[in-house]
Amino acid sequence: MGDRHAQIVRFPDNDAHGVDFDVITDINGARLFRCTLCARATGTANIVRHCASVTHRLNLQDRETRRANDTIAGLRTDAGPEEPPARDEETDHANSMWNQIDADIDAQFREARPLGSLDDDLELLDPIQLLLNGVDDTSSNRQITDWTVLLEAELDALEENAAQEEEHASSLPPSPPTASTADHTEWYPFKSKMELIGSLIMGHTHSMLSRLLYSKIRGILKLCNISLPAWATIQAARTRIRELLKTKIQLNFLVFDNPCFSLSARSLLSQDLSNPLGAKHIDFYPEMTNGLDIYKFSQSKKWLQDLLPAHRAPMCEVKGKHFYLFEPVQLLSAAVVIPLFFYQHDGQLFAKCLQIQRNHICQMPNKIKITIPASLEFQDPQLSTIPVNQFDCDYSEIRMDDLRKLMDSCDGVIYESSGSKEVVIPLPNPWRIKANRKIIRHVPITLYSDDTSGNTSKQFNKHISFYFTLSGLPPNISNQEYNCHFLASSNIASVLEQSKSIVEELNLMTTSGFHAYDVTISQEVLVTSLVLCFLADSPMHAEVTNTPNPGGSLHPCRMCTLKVKKKKFKRSPTYVQRFLNQDSMGIESRNPPRLWAETKMKTYHLFDTAMGVNLTSFLKKKTALGVTDAINTRFITESRSDGSLKEKMESLDLNSPASLFNPFLNLEGFDGTQDCPVEILHAVLLGIVKYLAQDDISKLKADQKLTLIGRLQSFSSVSLNIDSIKPQYLIQHIKSLVGRHFKIILQAAPFILLEFLTPERKDVWLALCNLCAFIFQTNIANMETYLETLKLHINRLLYYLIKSSAQWVNKPKLHILLHLPESIERLGNASLFSTEKFESYNGVLRQSSIHSNRQAPGRDLARSFDNYSNLKYLVSGGMLYEENSKNWENPTNEVTDIFTNNPDIQRSMGFNSAKVNPLPAVAFPQRLCLKVPKSEIASLPEAINQRDKLCQVLKIKLNAKEVLHKGVSVVIDQGDKNVVAAIDSIWESKGSSKPLYYLWVTGYTLLGVDNYYEMRKLSRTSQQALIPTRKVIGCINVQHNCHAGNCQVTTSRPARLERLDTNVKTVQVEHTDNDHFVINSASLQNSDLHHAISNLTFAPITPEQWVDGMATGCRVWSDMVEEPEDTDDLEGTSDSEDKNDE
Repeated sequence: MGDRHAQIVRFPDNDAHGVDFDVITDINGARLFRCTLCARATGTANIVRHCASVTHRLNLQDRETRRANDTIAGLRTDAGPEEPPARDEETDHANSMWNQIDADIDAQFREARPLGSLDDDLELLDPIQLLLNGVDDTSSNRQITDWTVLLEAELDALEENAAQEEEHASSLPPSPPTASTADHTEWYPFKSKMELIGSLIMGHTHSMLSRLLYSKIRGILKLCNISLPAWATIQAARTRIRELLKTKIQLNFLVFDNPCFSLSARSLLSQDLSNPLGAKHIDFYPEMTNGLDIYKFSQSKKWLQDLLPAHRAPMCEVKGKHFYLFEPVQLLSAAVVIPLFFYQHDGQLFAKCLQIQRNHICQMPNKIKITIPASLEFQDPQLSTIPVNQFDCDYSEIRMDDLRKLMDSCDGVIYESSGSKEVVIPLPNPWRIKANRKIIRHVPITLYSDDTSGNTSKQFNKHISFYFTLSGLPPNISNQEYNCHFLASSNIASVLEQSKSIVEELNLMTTSGFHAYDVTISQEVLVTSLVLCFLADSPMHAEVTNTPNPGGSLHPCRMCTLKVKKKKFKRSPTYVQRFLNQDSMGIESRNPPRLWAETKMKTYHLFDTAMGVNLTSFLKKKTALGVTDAINTRFITESRSDGSLKEKMESLDLNSPASLFNPFLNLEGFDGTQDCPVEILHAVLLGIVKYLAQDDISKLKADQKLTLIGRLQSFSSVSLNIDSIKPQYLIQHIKSLVGRHFKIILQAAPFILLEFLTPERKDVWLALCNLCAFIFQTNIANMETYLETLKLHINRLLYYLIKSSAQWVNKPKLHILLHLPESIERLGNASLFSTEKFESYNGVLRQSSIHSNRQAPGRDLARSFDNYSNLKYLVSGGMLYEENSKNWENPTNEVTDIFTNNPDIQRSMGFNSAKVNPLPAVAFPQRLCLKVPKSEIASLPEAINQRDKLCQVLKIKLNAKEVLHKGVSVVIDQGDKNVVAAIDSIWESKGSSKPLYYLWVTGYTLLGVDNYYEMRKLSRTSQQALIPTRKVIGCINVQHNCHAGNCQVTTSRPARLERLDTNVKTVQVEHTDNDHFVINSASLQNSDLHHAISNLTFAPITPEQWVDGMATGCRVWSDMVEEPEDTDDLEGTSDSEDKNDE
């Protein structure tokens, strides 16, 4: 509803039983009538319709009842008409136009009838509550209305208000321009402190409030003389902020005419560059590490070496000059080179350059021709590594021996030759012209899509959503909810339908770039981007890459050409060999990879077949080729029975043929076969770990499960970064667990499960635990060594699985593990492209969805995330462009201080400042301010009795991730060797300016490998020592050797219920000694240290073992009950676990 400035007139309406209506006029001149009886009325053009509403009738009935009661009590002194309620005009606003609008909006919430929730109304009608309040319900004339009628009235009011609220926001006038920051309020760009506070209280992401709850809080705060703006005022403010930041919510009608609302990736990236909290951490160039210490995307091989010239970081700045790829550069040494790659190394910017030699120059009459080799790779020996600070003159400044400019001598072009073909490279680089003297920022993104429920129950109402993060951010920052960006969501459109508008915008960003403000250099820049990788679960990866859903497919791999003609042939030894990348002799023989160019060609060929031959031929070829385009297939199949769709398909084929196909086929810089990496959450935790855990635990008997719970109850989670285990829940709900639960089972499995397994299954579990300890590493010390070890453990796992039964070839997620090393080599450690961070973000979407009225869920979600993005941007100090002054300005300090000085608000927005700005190593160790319990107090060891000012402490932080306390096992550097010890107590010395910490430890002796656990044995010694914390390398997880000690599970542990100690007994392990332990090599925390101190060796699987294992597995499978053969040769549907990986 717009602003009302017309004169207010009152008149009684006979049809409304003497109810008064205010005649009001909005800014568009429309005449409206506002009911004075209904507190939430905002104005209507139809009085009769309003009077017929349930809300009005209930309010009228309530008024008549109150009048009757007042007459009986003799309280009324005259028979004159009832005075209308006094208006609650907000008096704390100024007289500007915007403040007048707010006052009018707030006026709808009158003091005459305070806004209450449905609970308040029901409480007033509750007979029990009336008695408690001293009101005799039997003597009351007030009629108790059915609660369903009240509920209907409440919902009707909410829906009407929501519609009017949207109309009101859209009809508000634009904010008047301001001259400078001096003209703004101290809470700029908010108009007042209360407007900002109201926006924060209204919430975002996990902390969103409903309208009723916000109004209740507003009413409570009013009792404390704190006046929050009304709900509609905050919504109008959000609309104003959206217009100020120019973050429009885009509406696109998709290829099948479904509407889809989305946010702009360009706007979100612009905000990231203008946000001082995040921009300083972004890498704009790839980093070369020589394969060492890999932990972030900017160190990936793809970004460094594999991008096409058009998609690389195109320029660098040196001493105010701009140098571009494929433009000649003269060095300080006078040599002329052509840079082909820019990259960082050890904090310095370098370029891989081709030095121009005489053989590259062909002398022609009046000019020269410069020809360079085509498609030179990063590691090509012809390229030289040159620090960019050696660059001197750009292409336009270089002069030849005859003093002519090089630019003129070569006619403004150079040539790239492959021997058979020449390509003209223009000078200057086209990006120089587009940049127009601006610096160019290269900002790749990581794109993600997933399907999630929009309901609290996590069932039904499936939404397919797109998110992205900046690949240039390190993982400790990009993994935060604060840096995860929502793009679009729909519960009616498929992933490929939605992707069309997203891909079009991304392509525009890649080929043309867009302008933004870089707060780190305080100037406008040109930004170019591309998708570094696309993350999703297996079915969605298949859809995006035009491959069949892998579960029941004859072509189950999206990365290679693994295939079979019929499902029954999956039992054949040949298919088993191809599944394992082995030949008949047990020698590695990899399947040919899928090629993205071939996938495109086959997709177009299939459409030509459907249009030129018939549908049957199309379906048969689709199955034979292992290619399926969901968009194209729908057009082809449904157009046979839908004439309008057929007409549309023919029109698109003539005018926009790309619209008939998967949009990802045309995504710039994207290779579907390599840039959809093996995702370890779905392929590992929700793949093989889930298969084995559910199979082995669910079939146990009740007494065995009780023993399992006891083992898990006594499992030591020290130094494993596990908050809570909940053994009863994990075992009872084994079929309903999520990824984090399977991580617990994975690390505990060798100590809780082995006694219930066959020898064959025991080998499988131990191989799996050893493999996962490598997969989930967040830092790769040496890529070459790591990949060799990873392949060895993958082969060991697959060997033991196939040997137990070749039926495992029906699980495509096992085969995809063979491609995990390829993904890691191309993109970095597997945790970088794990979707766990995005899966947790699904809860944010769900929270936004349940606060929508479901009439336009996609629009409501886009609006909700846009409001969140804008709010966090402003309170973080994001820059604002002033149209009038043509300058970029900051929000006021009052606005930013609310965020920077308030960790609670930071956490509510998903920002963890401790991870963004971690303490330096010199800040550790740190004492945790915890009192030592009486039971933990230790006497001063004799070895340190002579030391002064020593006191015992309970816990200290060794570093940002590890905490030391009694019972923790640590690895200590003893110079020539490392030793393992257990902490008995911790002591602090305050003799110096900085406190020093010492550990009183008991040593272990490293023994051989335990044959049962296949882990390094430890034996506790009687040797004790005082160790300074500076000698501690790190913490490891140590478990008691229960197998050697024959430790049994008994019902002897006092249960703690409702946070109270009780006499109820539960199961636990009774350890027979405290001397024999093993190092848990299945630990996912600090796995490098576990491997180093354990020093385990694993033999690779030999060709003879492969041959024997595959033959044994095929025999086992053939002895099982025969499965029904296929009824046809077409692609089958997916297995249940591939349909829903959650």
